[in-house]
Amino acid sequence: MDEEKYVFEIEHFGRLEMKGESVFKALETLKNELSPDIQFKILKAHVIKNDDFLIDISELVATV
Repeated sequence: MDEEKYVFEIEHFGRLEMKGESVFKALETLKNELSPDIQFKILKAHVIKNDDFLIDISELVATV
């Protein structure tokens, strides 16, 4: 399965780009990179398609 690119706007951390097979894998990677012990709030989330087209997935991520 190909990796997708995701952009997360994180409160107090700013904009972070991640890759993952799914948004859930990208979120898992994000949590591990920030620190498993840190609580963080995702303000916005997008998946990048064709290297320039952003699809807003903020509502999906808010329910995770």
